[in-house]
Amino acid sequence: MRRRQNTIRAVKLLSLVLALAASVWFLQSFVLRYADNNLERMKGFYLEDPDSIDVILIGASEVYSDFASCYAYEKFGYTSYPVATTGNIAQNYRTQLKTSIERQHPKMIVIEVNGMLYGSDEDYAEEGRFRKYVDNLPPGEDRDALIAEYASDRLWEYRFPILKYHSVWKDPHGGILWTLSAMEDERRGYSCLKGVKTRSEVYTTTKKLYNDSVLEDDGREELNGTALRCLRGLLDYCREEKLENVVFVRFPHLLVKKRLPQLHRSNAVGDLVAEYGYDYINFDGRLAEAGLDAEKDFYDLDHLNIYGQKKFTEYLGRMLQETYGVSAGSLLPVQRERWDSCIKYYEAFCRYAEELIRRQKSRDIGESFLDMIAIRRYVRQQDRETGISHSYFLYLPYLPPPDRIASTAPRFSYRTQPPELFSSPGNETNTISRHSSRSRAMICCREKRGISAA
Repeated sequence: MRRRQNTIRAVKLLSLVLALAASVWFLQSFVLRYADNNLERMKGFYLEDPDSIDVILIGASEVYSDFASCYAYEKFGYTSYPVATTGNIAQNYRTQLKTSIERQHPKMIVIEVNGMLYGSDEDYAEEGRFRKYVDNLPPGEDRDALIAEYASDRLWEYRFPILKYHSVWKDPHGGILWTLSAMEDERRGYSCLKGVKTRSEVYTTTKKLYNDSVLEDDGREELNGTALRCLRGLLDYCREEKLENVVFVRFPHLLVKKRLPQLHRSNAVGDLVAEYGYDYINFDGRLAEAGLDAEKDFYDLDHLNIYGQKKFTEYLGRMLQETYGVSAGSLLPVQRERWDSCIKYYEAFCRYAEELIRRQKSRDIGESFLDMIAIRRYVRQQDRETGISHSYFLYLPYLPPPDRIASTAPRFSYRTQPPELFSSPGNETNTISRHSSRSRAMICCREKRGISAA
């Protein structure tokens, strides 16, 4: 009898412990954590099928504001994804590159160097910049190594985010609603906008711009010690892995006088990158070449608006295709249907952003749960007013439960097939095969392309 009672107590105690552990896991995974567009973007990256992305773009907010993967796919046929977080700092870059290569083996890697250009130690010591990436990195050796190197004194806070974010419930829009967005992506099986973000605003300034003199300005300024150490570490990693399909860039900015030190630090970055044999392109001095209008295509000094985003995506996308030889990989039907649906999502995203600009309503727009509801309402309103149906968008954000599709291919994991009304007719199947091994995937263009450092 006593043995039975002891067994019952043990079972109850074990059940209580398991219930507490499950509660803690749920709270820190979905409720008591800091959630924003960075969470959804990084979750979306890990929803992409392994070895299905042709181009990886690494950097800070310029990457997901200036380049739209859905639009690049529509124009050039290859897939891409931004591994980028707000205010990204130099400490994160190597891990971002390593994890991207291990998961996707892309044909081309574009590294935007903004995270190497901050001038003060405080910028690199800011916990929020570090957490926006590491908090959204899946548990594993890479995450543990990154935390051990740069935040070993707060190890438990990073392993158990609930210790840091126990009061997040006070800000539901910043936490729970963004978590709902990521959960919706998980349920759907893919990110429908691939992490893109914009603001419905046209920025103008009366200050003198120095973009036209970028290519002639050979000023140099020493990099911050942390930035220099991390940049060398990143370049050493590229050399050790024999990566030849990497280009370092500076995305477009409006260059005013107070930003000239950043230009001079970017020139120093270009020098170091050239020492390792890689291309460095500073697009600050190529606005006209990219078709960008300084008075119409930015929403602040550092980011392109929806008009500039489409222009620069076409410009950079064509450069990757024509100069660096990036071609479309072979996608299976389920993957192609997903990407074709993303084209339609992006079209609606653009229409909504442009309408807000016309109405002079400044608003940040991305892939959040609330943004998708607003875009869906706008599309439905336009349907009523024009009589033209865009009913494919009525599935957002409440898509039907995904159909799990079994795959016979060993390298891919297929999560869901979008509704047939998402598919784009006339989109022929690519006959160009993806590199099947890492060694082949890492070799893109062996000859230098003749692009000098700006």
